[in-house]
Amino acid sequence: MEGYTIDLVLDRARQLVHEATALYRKDRAVALSEFSNPKGRFVIGEQYVFVLDTSGVMLAHGANKDYVGQDFYSITDIDGKMFTKEIVDRANAHGSGWVEYKWLDPVTKTKQPKTVYFEKTDGAIICSGVYGADPASSIHENPFHEHVIPAPTADFSALHTHMGIDAQEHETDLVLDDAKGLVEKAISFFKANHKGAALAEFSNPKGSFTKGEQYVFVLDSNGVMLAHGVNEKYVGKDFYRTMDSEGKRFMKEIVDAANSKGNGWVEYKWLDPVTKTEQPKTVYFEKTNGVIICSGIYK
Repeated sequence: MEGYTIDLVLDRARQLVHEATALYRKDRAVALSEFSNPKGRFVIGEQYVFVLDTSGVMLAHGANKDYVGQDFYSITDIDGKMFTKEIVDRANAHGSGWVEYKWLDPVTKTKQPKTVYFEKTDGAIICSGVYGADPASSIHENPFHEHVIPAPTADFSALHTHMGIDAQEHETDLVLDDAKGLVEKAISFFKANHKGAALAEFSNPKGSFTKGEQYVFVLDSNGVMLAHGVNEKYVGKDFYRTMDSEGKRFMKEIVDAANSKGNGWVEYKWLDPVTKTEQPKTVYFEKTNGVIICSGIYK
């Protein structure tokens, strides 16, 4: 349940951004003033909203009004990470996402790991985050074990072997067809809409591409996550060398096969977002317009 608790904590950041976005769209001037009010409703203990323009200039800050008007684009944290540049560049490219860095906690007055959700709306990038090592530790590429012996590549042609009676095989085929069908639906949506808008929708856990344990995730041709239906904090992470708990580099298999053949299937073990347990998963993937769109089903 630890991962579930972390997701709830991170949802506080996303929810505050969504509330701030709604106010900003209604009245920009009122919103920016309210966001910079340390006693306003967008400052809750150590959590607050800050707003950047599309070039990295601070428009509002809930914990330090002196930051307003300053150019933060090239600012680094204590580890030298240009986190604002990452926020701005990814917001301009993808619309929303997550970033990790170290910053001053206004309650403890100490520098702490911080995980921030950001979303671009009407020319501004609205951000909010949570402090603490635990939420940040949940954003690694592999939620299971990274240092395991690589497993041999599974032969997908054997998927339908030993499935039992015909009725069971037919039922499994229908479920697999659901995965392929969702990918095809996502491809049509991707081609019909602006790339940023499509990726944002794919990363919306309440959107039309997330149905219980089934969701869409999108990779670029190098294995970097561009969208993820149940875990937006994966966006921007390099998954190419990620392994499952048995050491299988399943993302490498997806990327290499998509780049060479265009589409295919892969099997691996991953966290089921409904049961919160690791389960075997079968994923269909297809490359289109420079991205690899994927969806799968759990057994």
